Amino acid sequence: MTNKEKLEQYLLLDKTKIPFLLDDINNGKTIMLSGAWGAGKTHFWQNEIEPKLSEKLEDKACVYVSLYGKESISKVKSAIYEEAYKSIMGEDIISKSASLIGDVATILGKGKNVEAFDKINQKSKDSKSEELLKDGSVICLDDFERKSKKIDLNDLFGLISHLALSLKCKLVIILNSDVFTGKEAEVFRNVKEKTVNKFFYFEPTIDELFKSISKDEKYNDLEEYKVDILNAIKETEELNARIYIQVLDNCLEWLRVKENLDDKIVRVLVLGTFNFVLNHMVLEFYYNEDNEKHYNIVSNFPFEVSRYINNGFSSEELEEYSNIFELTFIDQLRLNIARAKKIPMLSEWIEQNIFQLKALWKYGYRLYYVADVEEETYNEIAQFIKSGILI
Repeated sequence: MTNKEKLEQYLLLDKTKIPFLLDDINNGKTIMLSGAWGAGKTHFWQNEIEPKLSEKLEDKACVYVSLYGKESISKVKSAIYEEAYKSIMGEDIISKSASLIGDVATILGKGKNVEAFDKINQKSKDSKSEELLKDGSVICLDDFERKSKKIDLNDLFGLISHLALSLKCKLVIILNSDVFTGKEAEVFRNVKEKTVNKFFYFEPTIDELFKSISKDEKYNDLEEYKVDILNAIKETEELNARIYIQVLDNCLEWLRVKENLDDKIVRVLVLGTFNFVLNHMVLEFYYNEDNEKHYNIVSNFPFEVSRYINNGFSSEELEEYSNIFELTFIDQLRLNIARAKKIPMLSEWIEQNIFQLKALWKYGYRLYYVADVEEETYNEIAQFIKSGILI
């Protein structure tokens, strides 16, 4: 059983015992679901856990709130209460009444009545929300690492402890591994030890993450191409839910507009999308003066650097370069620059742009994909990836 399957079973689907999120013995507990950036933690919660959990909780609230964009503890608390109220009550009759009475009062020039009614309405909703959250409801707080700097970690964990212990509900915190630095990292270590009762690590395989995302019915038209898409993703060795979605969307749009999609076009679309999203790099395709097919790798590096990289190489040369290891490639570049006595400026540039050079090696040499299709098709795909427009 994979990590994802074990986690889903433990939290929600276990048939041999009461699953963790449904067991009243865990009321008042806070759990942390962490994992690498892009591993699909949010997608897992919203698509695999939350829909089933909402059904099983019946009259209990199932709340999901992103901390992104919330600039105060009061905003976070208000969002939690609002979602709790909506999850159980559905249509907000009180708010509709408030809006109607407010409009009438404004017309009659009784603004104070509007303000007073709003306060009564909000107090009533907050009280109702607290009742709905008590004794077994589940609150999920996502995007922990994207919280506003205006929110103090101690205060945030204070709110979490209050909700968990006072209301006897379960708190789920979703965040990336090792997200905080400096003083916040120290605060985080201290408060999480006092607040978090159980830790889970989400670590799906590439196959699992792709299957989870691609099963969305909007990708049904891609069914016969999913194996090719997955194989190309595996070449990147990247585990990133957001890019998988972008890749699938790009393939789907290409199929619908161009009505042709084969394994070679798929590979260019997939690898080209990853290269652009992760590295902001698009490889170029061109013929040299002798009408020989060459593949332009670098267009945005300093000339003094790019001239020492094989910036236009033939398909025969490709095999040799694709077998060069990443560090060998960079060390050879350092050596070439040193021999040309271009120190220290260019040497400094190389050290400051190691990430770009590694990306160039990976997508420009090891995973080279430009030659998979003809020039016109490649340029159209590259333009589509860069601009987002396909006509």
